[in-house]
Amino acid sequence: MTAAQTTQDEVSLIKSYLLLTRILKAFENDAKKLESDAPMQTSTLYTEMIRKASRCAATLLSGIRSEFKKSQIRICEVKHSEQGVDADYLCRGLHGTLHIDNQPFHQEMNLRMRAYMGLFTTDNRSAEPIVSDSGSASFVPTRRYGSHKSYLQNTKSSAKKNPKRSFPAGTYA
Repeated sequence: MTAAQTTQDEVSLIKSYLLLTRILKAFENDAKKLESDAPMQTSTLYTEMIRKASRCAATLLSGIRSEFKKSQIRICEVKHSEQGVDADYLCRGLHGTLHIDNQPFHQEMNLRMRAYMGLFTTDNRSAEPIVSDSGSASFVPTRRYGSHKSYLQNTKSSAKKNPKRSFPAGTYA
């Protein structure tokens, strides 16, 4: 049962937290298995792909943790069982519990893992992309430097110093 005054957004944050922590654990375990098993020709590529997806999930989890601080949410206990995932949490001093059945939890986990890896599900390749936590498409979130004030100032000053470069050193596309 959720706390009486826990909003839908706060419950969504808690669900995302539970999913992301499980996803990061799965990615880490898979990467370790790939590195420790008999080396395949492309095992480094698979490991690199998993590590990149893991960084994406970790970035999202970091954002959720900062939202937890703003919303005064604290996860007290998480239990994974055959029936599903149970979490006890505090939200603005109110105690709540959350249960997610195993099948929907693993389906959402699979969809998110595919999204973080830049993959689509087999039934929606031509349909819309998978939606991630932020509501954006399934590609890895990127920071848009072009609209940031400091970026615009750096590009103007670096254009004067080195006209061959159209972007300042250290900025990634």
